[in-house]
Amino acid sequence: MAILPEYHRAETLSQALDLLADPRLRRLPLAGGTHLVPALETRQRRDVDGVVDLAGLDLSFIERDGHYLRVGAMTTLTDLVQHPVCASFAGGILPRTARFEGPQNLCNAATVGGLIALAEPDSELFAALLALDAAIVSLTRDEVETVQSFEDYISGQSQPTCRADLITEMRLSLVQFESGHARIARTPMDRCIVAAIAIEFPNGGSTQAPSVSRGAVRIGLCGVGTRPLLSGSELNPPDDFKGSAEYRLTMSEIVRKRALACMSGDQL
Repeated sequence: MAILPEYHRAETLSQALDLLADPRLRRLPLAGGTHLVPALETRQRRDVDGVVDLAGLDLSFIERDGHYLRVGAMTTLTDLVQHPVCASFAGGILPRTARFEGPQNLCNAATVGGLIALAEPDSELFAALLALDAAIVSLTRDEVETVQSFEDYISGQSQPTCRADLITEMRLSLVQFESGHARIARTPMDRCIVAAIAIEFPNGGSTQAPSVSRGAVRIGLCGVGTRPLLSGSELNPPDDFKGSAEYRLTMSEIVRKRALACMSGDQL
């Protein structure tokens, strides 16, 4: 059992932000707890003074809002997999990749916001969101809402000094994306060694970022860095029991081509 000096269950976003921003104590947000709780129980994390439970906040939702799909940060991966809008969006790429995040019990608890914050290197759903050019909505410690591109939020390029923020939702453009997905893993349901998600942006459709040209293709890659990356980025794959760095580099090019072929309806 995790032993902590403090546990807080926030009743409002303002309360959660105040607790997280307190410079005297190292408090972390608690969403699904699928990673934080085991790390606390095994004492892998010894730098945490307390947690702020977000379960009481109204941050679990999936809804259409004009031309956007809004997904609350506390939405579970199971909710994402089962939602009918997600099933039809971009060829079903969200539920298709979410299923590989872990077993059913984990997906029942793990949240979209937690997945984004963790940015695990082999997260295929994260790579799909990156390729889809998702927008991240967050609140700063001063309760200012910001909307950033997925890349900017994760890298911290837009607001490098503001990391005591809280993810509240993500947004995706509801346009007719074409998608392709390819992966290599030890078994069909294992987390991937490498994977690729290809997304083609439609001509004339709106996107989160004007910098993404219409008809462009973005490819998210897993297993080739400390977090999923876009194809064209500098790759620095790990060298571990799943595969050597050289193997991952070679296989990443293969899954990239397979994902493009899948997106185009071809077979390799």
